Amino acid sequence: MIPGGPIVVLDGVRARDSAGEAGRPRGSLFGAAAALGPGVHAVLGAPEDGTLALAEVLAGRAAPLAGRVLVAGRDPFRSAATRARIGVLSIAPELPDGASVASCMSVALRARGAPASSAAALLDPLGLAPLLARRRASLSFAEARAIELSLALGVPQPLLLCLVEPFADVAVSSPAPVRERLRALAADGACVVLITSSTVDASALADRIHVLDRGVVARTEPGDGERLAGAPSSAAPGAGGAEVELHVLVHERAPGAPGARALAAALAGSPAVRAGAWEQGPVEASSALRIRAADREAAALAILDAAAREDVTLIAISSPAPSLHDVRAATALRLAAVRPARPFGAPVGAGAAPLPGAPPQGPVAVAAFDAPAPPGQEPLGQEPPGPEPPGPPLPSAVPPGAALADMQPAAPAGTASGGQIGADAPVTDGSPHATEAGRQHDR
Repeated sequence: MIPGGPIVVLDGVRARDSAGEAGRPRGSLFGAAAALGPGVHAVLGAPEDGTLALAEVLAGRAAPLAGRVLVAGRDPFRSAATRARIGVLSIAPELPDGASVASCMSVALRARGAPASSAAALLDPLGLAPLLARRRASLSFAEARAIELSLALGVPQPLLLCLVEPFADVAVSSPAPVRERLRALAADGACVVLITSSTVDASALADRIHVLDRGVVARTEPGDGERLAGAPSSAAPGAGGAEVELHVLVHERAPGAPGARALAAALAGSPAVRAGAWEQGPVEASSALRIRAADREAAALAILDAAAREDVTLIAISSPAPSLHDVRAATALRLAAVRPARPFGAPVGAGAAPLPGAPPQGPVAVAAFDAPAPPGQEPLGQEPPGPEPPGPPLPSAVPPGAALADMQPAAPAGTASGGQIGADAPVTDGSPHATEAGRQHDR
């Protein structure tokens, strides 16, 4: 390894895991490439994106089908000395054989050349020392993973820590000691790789977040997660950059008293707010508003000002982390924005290659539009279009990050229990996202 160079190198890695039913692959890597230096790196994705396949090749438990995986300049699958300096937490516990937890720990520590008496010192920082007296068969899934996590954190002179969901299904009372230990190891020069589907866990600890999308490292963002769900302005004209979302809880004081409905109407003309949605709660309870904006502080000030004008009682204003669904949508927009466009009618090979798993007709489409025919010439086999029948306009499908519509005043009391601001019908996946439309102004 060159001093100051990357610790982990992925070079065109193709691999597949065996986590599916009957050992079949659940996810795969397709030419993944990355160079990771010291620090905390979060790889954000789902098993179907190849996160488990990535964990196996990084830990040296499987060889890639193609490409290279190097840890400190060596192939971890072929170098036992390199694997000895890699701390691993798998998706399922894999404790060494032993009747008791103490005997399992003894086997693991002897393999490192450490005394068995150091087991309590490894477990105690995470509050796991009482588990030493337990039988291995009595451990729950989360308790077994917690013991494996303590072993991973205690690897001597670690080069790499490869941890799959270290804050989920782990019987640790608080994540704080784990985060402190990981930050200390990274500060000492180790490469810490958190493989997770949680944007909250990724943003809370990582220096860099790498989005794994359908087997490739599609993008890398700063660890604060601010840009994870933001679309580039080139992909969404007029969007003005990445968006943020604010959740507002409003106290419904009494029947007829100003509440979420009044606050939504008051924010309709605010230039700091692009769009949002509200859900009416019962009296003496809380209602919720979801606000989309370009600037968090400006939107929060607009909400406070509108609440003061309308005599609305606020409970809280929070800024939730984007979901993995949001990150996927924004990643698709970014990939579409940086690819050269395929000429109309050109074969698939022309222009950018499609993503692995994409339909064979070309790159992932963000929106599809019919190309207009020259004047006086209609497409073969089609009649000139007649006047459209009257009716409501079809809902638009503008990608996240596009300009949003102004808020519209709420309906009279008693006619609805919620509403969307600059949005079409609510989505059905349970996430608080609204389809966005262009900004409209009543004259």
